Amino acid sequence: MSNQTSRTAFEKAVWIAAPVADHRTWNEFAIEFTVVPESGTLEVLFGVQSETRYSGCALDAASGSVTLFAFADGARQPLAQAMAPELANRAISIGVRLERSAEEVAVCIGGRTVLSASESGRTPGTIGFKTETGGSAVCRDLRVYSPDGRILYVNRFYDPAAIQFGGGRIDGSGSGLRMDENVLAICEAPVAPDSPLLRKDFAMPSPVARAELRVYALGWYELSVNGAKPDSRVLTPANSPYDRRLLYDVYDVTGMLKKGTNAIGLWLGNGYNMNYSRWGWKWKRSKAVALELTATLEDGSTLTVATDESWLTKPSPLLANDIYDGETFDARLAQPGWDSPGFAAEGWICAARAEPPEGELARSEQPPVRAFAPLQPVRVLRPRDGVAVYDFGQNIAGWARAVVRGPAGSRIALRYSELIGADCAIDPWTNRNAKATDTYILGGGMERETYEPRFTYHGFRYVEATGDAELLELFAVPVHAAVAEAGEFECSDETVTRIQSNLRWSILNNLYSIPTDCCQRDERTPCLMDSAVVEEAAIHNFGMQSYYRKWLGDIRHDAGNPDWSGDKVTLPWYLYMYYGDRETLETSYPSMSAYVDTLAAKWPAGIVEEGFGDWCAPNDDGWENYFNEVAIVNSALYWRFARIVSQAADVCGHADDALRFSALADRLVDAFESRFHGGNGIYGSGSQTAQLMPLTFGMVPPSRVGMAVEGLIAAIEAKGRRLDTGIYGTRYLMDVLADHGHIDLALELLTQPEYPGFGFQIAQGATTLWEQWNEKGGMHSHDHAMFGGIGASFYTRLGGIEPLSPGYETIRIRPRVSSRLEWVRTRLKTVKGEIVSDWRKEGDALKLEIEIPEGATAVIVLPELSPGAASAADERRTGPGRHAFVVAAVPEVTD
Repeated sequence: MSNQTSRTAFEKAVWIAAPVADHRTWNEFAIEFTVVPESGTLEVLFGVQSETRYSGCALDAASGSVTLFAFADGARQPLAQAMAPELANRAISIGVRLERSAEEVAVCIGGRTVLSASESGRTPGTIGFKTETGGSAVCRDLRVYSPDGRILYVNRFYDPAAIQFGGGRIDGSGSGLRMDENVLAICEAPVAPDSPLLRKDFAMPSPVARAELRVYALGWYELSVNGAKPDSRVLTPANSPYDRRLLYDVYDVTGMLKKGTNAIGLWLGNGYNMNYSRWGWKWKRSKAVALELTATLEDGSTLTVATDESWLTKPSPLLANDIYDGETFDARLAQPGWDSPGFAAEGWICAARAEPPEGELARSEQPPVRAFAPLQPVRVLRPRDGVAVYDFGQNIAGWARAVVRGPAGSRIALRYSELIGADCAIDPWTNRNAKATDTYILGGGMERETYEPRFTYHGFRYVEATGDAELLELFAVPVHAAVAEAGEFECSDETVTRIQSNLRWSILNNLYSIPTDCCQRDERTPCLMDSAVVEEAAIHNFGMQSYYRKWLGDIRHDAGNPDWSGDKVTLPWYLYMYYGDRETLETSYPSMSAYVDTLAAKWPAGIVEEGFGDWCAPNDDGWENYFNEVAIVNSALYWRFARIVSQAADVCGHADDALRFSALADRLVDAFESRFHGGNGIYGSGSQTAQLMPLTFGMVPPSRVGMAVEGLIAAIEAKGRRLDTGIYGTRYLMDVLADHGHIDLALELLTQPEYPGFGFQIAQGATTLWEQWNEKGGMHSHDHAMFGGIGASFYTRLGGIEPLSPGYETIRIRPRVSSRLEWVRTRLKTVKGEIVSDWRKEGDALKLEIEIPEGATAVIVLPELSPGAASAADERRTGPGRHAFVVAAVPEVTD
């Protein structure tokens, strides 16, 4: 792909970037990192011109000393030495800061300045690390700052593919540059974490009839036209597998342009850059942007404005920006009007031509990420002098909006957390390595200044505010994909309604341009398994069709185990059944069928032995304990995928495939029975999950269903009537129990306040779903959507709404009535219109009110108020409109 792209959307655009200072010219700076000094000496190198010419700071763990030195032409010249006993503790991580000014070099260990000295023969240059014989250390969280505090380089050392040093390796813990003995690691190709502004003035010779602007950036961008944003989207462009897909944004800017001089402004941020998780899709190169504006004028002429080297650029007021760590914004550096026409761009320089990315550009059709109505704090805590902790009463993903007052240079620091401790101070434990801190340095001269971030986000309920500026107001701003509301569910049980609220928040908080696993720690990755188990719940609560179409494009080439990659089979089927989306089913069919063929080739015996299984069932903590019922979960899913692909083949007109995959499903269910059925309806270990999986998918022969259900009840009783399921078992728990006459037991399991269960989480104050059933552990967040799959059951079982044909053309209404509930209220917006299913107990009777949209018909199965399942005689067939039914209790017959 050439720089002068020939693609239709960007025919004239050139990829551009802000010029970045060569790291070999770094002269005055500060280096920060943490180190575990395991043995011997670690040398921190700076001013590196070559392997034989540099300055250094030797951190000697054996002697507990620090030595500054210069190295040239094979000769080492000591400059200063001091004791640092902190280095002798070789089991802990120690903070190191080396500051090089024009006058001297100062070294701080653990926050204490241990020495400072002048540096003879100093040279500019890059940085590095070095060990000699017997030396070993692990370096983490490396940062290089310019004298004004602007970040020059960041490396968390997460990713073996993005080390950017000539030696060393990623530590076995998953983070950190491990320096074994006799290693020289010089920073060779640093990616700048800068945040440049770019602008362009241009003239419109005539009023505008229509104008469209297209833009894509490597990193996140913010666009302005004549000083205003075209819309409210944030954190754009969308994350995607960048080697394949680049999803550009399109704006209608007709009403924003005028005859005469106009201006376009672009502000770039790091987004999913090299320090993003290795398990996500990310850029490992410097930022770049391409933009093209096409305007049709009222005089009939056309005009194109596109990025090229004539655009001007300058560093922004953002000194640092990171998806995990937050932002530092210096309002003293703000340039009001920089994105407006006629701005005097003094000190700005021309942009540089950049290498274009490899992936294929395509228009983004996904709902954008937006900021929504802010939340007010419900209380303010004062754990100690100078510290205020704002409690917003709800765990969200997004950021804080601060209104502050103070002189220029005063600042406010905002630290985010899901938890607080007993002392009311924030407990950032679930953030893991994410610093989750936004800092605003005031510009001064104003009665009020308002700040909110633009190139980061956090998962939080609490915000700690510190600093010497006066904080006037603080709000929490929820940020997520702009998916429409689709469903409403509530009932007479407050805990069930709270579960619905918690899972709804967790789904939203993890809907960015990808469905993430979590929103607070240094992860936030595109987790296929987490998405797969909640997609039906998401579809029942939100308008997900276009969002999930994009997601299917992202994951089309994934081919892992069924519990991870099966999303590519089930999701097209969901879109077909819930939205009538045959087009997506047809375009996805080749990927669906190829995946099942891949599974058949890998597991010819029909039993899948690998995967995560029923992930995160109640456990004693530790990675190896998170796996559960791997073979039975994955083998059941494999059978289900074969069945779905057979059905999809039939819909798409692939008759031979339909027969082939149906025959495969028959062989798979036989293999499943042979491997897992131990007799008397007991499958595998007889655990709750082992019984649930074949029952929910209809794999159990009809003659054994009753015994299999009894086995499930026995497994529940064996655990003291407590949940013993992970994300897959929990997804189908209510479905199976409700369908076999045990809806009361399902609700008891969900609502009881003891560990494990949703009721336990709520009793601890949870406002979102947790990653584990326990409150804390080695891998834990308090905002994971993956246990939210059961939310679909609230609509399909308690509300009883299910599609009998694609797109709800034919609907079944079959509510399962529980003695634990007095009423249920369910509403669902579908492609046909809104479906309503409300029921309420009135004395000994039950009143059911139904609403069916135009163009749909319904089969209504009236519940019985005496023991036993509804029979065919209880069915009613109705058309569109509102319908009410009263079901009287059947009197018990006594002798």
